[in-house]
Amino acid sequence: MSKTSPISIIKSLLHNYIAIIIFLLAWQILPTLGIVNQIFIPTPTTILAEMWTLCLDGTLQYNTLVSLWRVFAGFGIAILVALPLGFLLGGFFKNFEKAVNPLLQLLSQANPFTLFPIFIVFLGIGELSKISIIYWVSQWPIMLNTITGISNVDPVLVKMAKSSGLGKVAIFTKVLIPASLPTVFTGIRMGAVFAFFMLIGAEMLGSTSGLGHMIMQAQMVMQIPKMWAGIVTVAILGYIVNYVLMYLEKRVSTWKLETEA
Repeated sequence: MSKTSPISIIKSLLHNYIAIIIFLLAWQILPTLGIVNQIFIPTPTTILAEMWTLCLDGTLQYNTLVSLWRVFAGFGIAILVALPLGFLLGGFFKNFEKAVNPLLQLLSQANPFTLFPIFIVFLGIGELSKISIIYWVSQWPIMLNTITGISNVDPVLVKMAKSSGLGKVAIFTKVLIPASLPTVFTGIRMGAVFAFFMLIGAEMLGSTSGLGHMIMQAQMVMQIPKMWAGIVTVAILGYIVNYVLMYLEKRVSTWKLETEA
């Protein structure tokens, strides 16, 4: 039987998503049977119906676009700043990196929710404070994983490159960066997760739009299906972003697959 036959495709999908299917079925059945209170945990079909209603009046699209703008702005700036810094500190300024690493680790452990009021004091309650706090939480996993990835490259690879007559810049671009990409992408994916976490928190604490604001407002007036519609939308967006990053990692890490083949 062909590997691309409909039956094989269905089997593959079931194998990959059976846990999600069982979870959704249980979620649908338990509230329907009254085992779980539908007032607080509505069924997936109820949530999907609410999402459709919110789409019809444009509420869901508007708040989703606002949230995506904030998360991609903060996360994008974090990539533009943290990636070069991580590569430079891990690849060219190792002694300086060792000296500042304890400080970087300390700053990365600071609770962003306790820092958010400080960002508001200095930057106001508008978009700049939200984007800045998202940038703050996103940059640390990206930077620290990039430093780790560069620093942990197999020294044998570097020695082989040097024996081949490659200079520092060529070794950096042709050996260090490709070899560190798996760790770097781990940091990028972690940064994306942190960005979404902080986004919702920031929108709940000080915002008049966005998915976090929609979730908080719905919870305050007990519009539970609307609240869950926002929660599910955030989860779907996070899953999509993580999937795209994993796809990009596979595309740019083809050298690793070729080596392992």
